[in-house]
Amino acid sequence: MDMRAIRYFIAVYEEESVSAAAKRCFVAQPSISTTVSQLEEHLGIQLFLRHSKGVTPTPEAHLFYKSANNLMGEFDALKDLFRKVDDPLPVSLAIMPTIDAKRIGELIKRISTATDRLLLHLVDLNETADARIVSDHLRKKGERFLPLWNEKYVLALPHGHRLTLQSAIDLSDLHGVRLIERCYCELNDEVSSIINKAHVKPLTVARAMNEEWAVAMVSAGLGVAIVPESSVNHIDSVVTKPIKDLKLLRKVGLAYDPAISSSAGMQLILKELK
Repeated sequence: MDMRAIRYFIAVYEEESVSAAAKRCFVAQPSISTTVSQLEEHLGIQLFLRHSKGVTPTPEAHLFYKSANNLMGEFDALKDLFRKVDDPLPVSLAIMPTIDAKRIGELIKRISTATDRLLLHLVDLNETADARIVSDHLRKKGERFLPLWNEKYVLALPHGHRLTLQSAIDLSDLHGVRLIERCYCELNDEVSSIINKAHVKPLTVARAMNEEWAVAMVSAGLGVAIVPESSVNHIDSVVTKPIKDLKLLRKVGLAYDPAISSSAGMQLILKELK
């Protein structure tokens, strides 16, 4: 039994979904499934009941979860016990502003497991950095792109909006609806083009300059907004609905120039994420 299996189990237990756990751990879904199955075989118990909507922890999983957390804590304590004080390895990362803070936190946690020597400096997207966490649409000429996750766009609505009664949204449903534009979004022009080609004319009532403002305006009931799924996944003040006609996928990854990203810190990050 290795600590990776314990980490994957904890992710599946807390997310109650193999796919969500895979996104959280930044690995492929089959890796999570295989590792958890091997853990079940090793322990001789069933940890999860699999079904179409995700997984349900068994009573044995509830018992094992507490021990698993203790094991992770003891493992981290052992690493601290034998940690050597070495020179830090500075790495600067520019972050696209439309990425969910929770997801960035999980990514940083994973990167930090590569070494205790990393000194991460997070900067705005327009600042100089060793690498950038961006969508593939913002990839610059000469940059390599290491994919990390994909996500769909959804419609964020305030509670009580008439469209919350629908299980899914057609683009035609947005005709005349009060819309908050996210003018900072890298895919804003593509979203607008798709809406225009469908001959749909929503009523633009505001233009937000960052994700927080857009979500705040939706929460306040000012209008609806088309947003990346992860940016509203954990926000209770809005309702999200899939948009059937919007076949738009955002691919987020690590963009870097191999000619200027050869530092020891960057090499450790690339090794951890590949």
